[in-house]
Amino acid sequence: MQFPFKVIESTTATRDEFDMTDGYQPTHALFFLKKGAFEIEVNGVKQKINKGDCYILPDFVHHHRNVIEPIEFVYVKFCFNERCPYTIEIPVGKVNFVDENRFLTSIATLERIIMNEEAIYRGYRDHLLLDILFQIYHEHHFDGSDDQTHNCYDKIVNAAADYIDKNLTKKLCINEICHAVGTNPSTLNFKFRREFNRSVGNYVLYERIKKAKKLLIGSSYSIGEVARRCGFDNLYYFSNAFKKIHGCAPSAYRKQNVNLS
Repeated sequence: MQFPFKVIESTTATRDEFDMTDGYQPTHALFFLKKGAFEIEVNGVKQKINKGDCYILPDFVHHHRNVIEPIEFVYVKFCFNERCPYTIEIPVGKVNFVDENRFLTSIATLERIIMNEEAIYRGYRDHLLLDILFQIYHEHHFDGSDDQTHNCYDKIVNAAADYIDKNLTKKLCINEICHAVGTNPSTLNFKFRREFNRSVGNYVLYERIKKAKKLLIGSSYSIGEVARRCGFDNLYYFSNAFKKIHGCAPSAYRKQNVNLS
C-alpha cells in the first residue's frame, strides 16, 4: 500500500545556529522542538517557535530563521510519493494538535528508536513518522463532511477563494482571478501555497472535485452533467482527476455513498 508521503530521513540534533539561516529547504521538513527557541520569518511575518512546538516547513517556502536560545529538536525530512494514486495536503507552519497526547507519545517512541538501524526498528520508525503526518492531515483537513471553509487572515486570499467559489462552473485562469482581486500570479500562488499548501490551480481543482462529490451524492445528474456543472469540459479529465484524488471513479464513488434501495 502506497502512502502520499515518503520519509527520507529522521534524526535528533542540537544547534547553536542553523546550518542554513536563509533560503529554501531541500525537502519538506518537520521540526519538533525539545529545548530552546528560534525565530522564523516567512513572507515578512516573524514567529517564535518554542519548546514543545511542532513546525512544518515545505520546500517551496523562502524563509529566514535564527536561533534565540540553543535548540534541541527532532528533525524529519519527507517528500511526496509520486507512486501513490491519491494526494493529501498538510498545513504549513506551526501545528496545533487536537490530540496532543497521541502526537507526544509518537514522538517519544520515535526518539527511543530513531538511531536503531535494525530492519524491524527502521520499519516501525517509518510507520510512526507516517502516522504523525497522517494525524496532522486528519486534524487539519478532515471533519467528516469534507466541507471546510477557507477562512484566513489574508484578505487577498479570502477574496480570491470567494471569487473561485462563485465561478466554479466557468473556465478559470489565474490571470482572471488576479485581475478580480488586484494582484499578480506570482504573489497569489505564493499566498495560496502559504495558506493551503497548494497552488491556485490545484486549489481550483480540489474545489471542483469537492462540488462534484456533493452532486454525485445529492443529485441524479449524469456523470457528464456533474462534470459540466463543476467546470470540467472534458469528461475524461474529470474522471482521471477524481480518481487520482479519491482513489475511485466518480461512478464508483456514487455507488459507494448513495443508498440505491
